[in-house]
Amino acid sequence: MLWLTILQGCLTLDPLLPFHSNIPCSQVDASTCESVEDEWDKVCTTCEMDYDWDRVAPWREQTFEISETIPSIDPSIVEQITIEVEDGVSLDAYFIPTDGSVPSVADTTIVYNHGRYASIDHYLPRVQLLHKMGFNVFVWDYRGYGKSLPETAPASPDWMSDALLAFDQALEIAPNPNKMIVYAMSVGGFPAGEMMAKRDLCAQIFEAAVLGVGKKVEENLSVSLPGSFLTSGVLETDLKLLDTTHPTLIMHGTADETVSINSSRKFFTQLPEDLPKEMIEVEGAGHGIGGVAGVPDYNYANYRDGVMNFLATKAPDCLVE
Repeated sequence: MLWLTILQGCLTLDPLLPFHSNIPCSQVDASTCESVEDEWDKVCTTCEMDYDWDRVAPWREQTFEISETIPSIDPSIVEQITIEVEDGVSLDAYFIPTDGSVPSVADTTIVYNHGRYASIDHYLPRVQLLHKMGFNVFVWDYRGYGKSLPETAPASPDWMSDALLAFDQALEIAPNPNKMIVYAMSVGGFPAGEMMAKRDLCAQIFEAAVLGVGKKVEENLSVSLPGSFLTSGVLETDLKLLDTTHPTLIMHGTADETVSINSSRKFFTQLPEDLPKEMIEVEGAGHGIGGVAGVPDYNYANYRDGVMNFLATKAPDCLVE
């Protein structure tokens, strides 16, 4: 009973779970770059350097058809944005305007919430793919990641409030504030969930997303209590979106050993029955970015077509009329 009382009174597992594996730019050196064997996991951008937006990622042979051009972003079009939060706290963000190659999404902006590792540097190839699809893309780093300050990872409440500040900044720069899509990749499901619950969107997209602390507790720890009992509730995206009205696309690989596809399946079934929604299961895809190819790079054409077909059939307000 004493153990139970302590849990009810003040203790949650939020700070104990491994949400963050951030690398501040001041810690980038040979150990994070040249000495790393997996090309996907190299983090090489120091505080003084610009991100290499036009770099060629070590794409797998299966990712692109022979006729496909390799994605690249012209660095001259990228706008760097510093979001000032308070003294000593600032968020590093970037807006990449569309190249206009896909007119139907030329006014559509994706707010990209990346996973737990390193910084934007690690997820830049994913940003390249979304830009190749024709979207405007807004991407930001959480506190402690890359060039965002301070160098320590955020506490959960701060992470959520930062997410809303980041979205509002994206809204200011977006070409059409009525065509905003929030994208959640992996642990990006936490900040994305806050945006989705508290801001107006034309659609929301999940890719191998972590949907709640409670679910991770139940998956990873041997406890007889519901996972939600042991958490603060601040990060429970699945609970925040029980009554969501935003068209929803969920994508997950069947070979994902980091985030169970079962959590996405359960989330999909609990979404409102009358909600425009779709779930795409990619047979053989892993979590990404290193290791087994994730949903986007398992086969780019299928990924692109899945997203575009979802928008056309379930979220037409996201597209140019």
